[in-house]
Amino acid sequence: MNISRILFKSLITSILVGAIVFGIACSGYAFGVRPTGTKSGDVQLDIPFLLKGWYPSASRITMTLFTTPAHERVTNIIYGCDDENTDCRNCDGKYAPMPVIFGNQWNDNPGFELASTNTAFCKKYIGKTIRAPYHTGCWYILFRDGEKRAAKGEYFDAKSGNVLLYRVHFGDMQFLHSMGSRDGEPASVTKANIIMWAEFTYKLATEQMPRDVIPEQSDIRGLKEIFAGQGRTAQQIFLRNDGTYHRDFPNVAFGSLLHMIQDSFTLSHTERGEPSGGKCPGTDRYSPGKIRTFHSYAHQDKDKHKEADLQHAVDINVTSVPPTAVDVGRALRTYVDSRAPWENVKQYLDCVFDLEDPTAGAGPGKDFQPD
Repeated sequence: MNISRILFKSLITSILVGAIVFGIACSGYAFGVRPTGTKSGDVQLDIPFLLKGWYPSASRITMTLFTTPAHERVTNIIYGCDDENTDCRNCDGKYAPMPVIFGNQWNDNPGFELASTNTAFCKKYIGKTIRAPYHTGCWYILFRDGEKRAAKGEYFDAKSGNVLLYRVHFGDMQFLHSMGSRDGEPASVTKANIIMWAEFTYKLATEQMPRDVIPEQSDIRGLKEIFAGQGRTAQQIFLRNDGTYHRDFPNVAFGSLLHMIQDSFTLSHTERGEPSGGKCPGTDRYSPGKIRTFHSYAHQDKDKHKEADLQHAVDINVTSVPPTAVDVGRALRTYVDSRAPWENVKQYLDCVFDLEDPTAGAGPGKDFQPD
């Protein structure tokens, strides 16, 4: 009986893989992901029916990542598109530069390379750069594997040997989404990681740090642990042999920074207090509400997280009390354009990420726990 079940599951898996491959080749049920951005920031993803049933939670997550242009929309608004009712489809050419959109999407969809794998379907892609929509079947299967293992308590960091896809969504690099890396992580640790990444991307965006810097050899505290043993340059980490935005690499780095800032205003990522009306020290910019807690993803209800992200896309520049993610993004554009010293930017971001209680532990959040 057990052997029969194994054979049956193998047969179904083969059918699913076939559906993926066939779907990629045909237009009907293809993984039509276009995560390189468009003027309106919209992307398209059609997951095969069988795969939706086999991996329902992963399907919901990836559908949200690639069919709801929340980050793209907010980024376009930062660059001058204020058409709130049409998702920036009629903005008279006022869109974020495509390299910024690429970098903004990188936090969700970083390119990575498999050195080895136990996943049969992915073995033929060892040594190749994997990023949706390329090799999407493998990408999807790995995403589901990371989700499943994280829910069981497994932790993904540089020492674990897992690829960036696992780490940015389910492991130690969740700070890219302004989230704690795991339950119980003190808010002060999460904030330190956020400021670390902000310094890294801001200095790349302003060319105060060269693109060929090897992060683990830089003097930015914390990068050594994140990229231990990789030996790759900043450009290699972000672009992975894709020369499309080589000339505009600083904008790619800036897009990553904007993504992290945007997520810090999303209810499923952080819990913020109400803005006080005060200004950030040393600036004329109003301070956001203090962060009460950072959330972590592994034990959140996936549907509740998704719904909050969707609401984020609607409300980010419409009903929120200023300053919003848009206001902070525009402030950062001003800093980048003027090539302001990092110390000035750090003072501002310390205020944007001001903590109500530095010892508060990350968790799913009271509104995002499974029922």
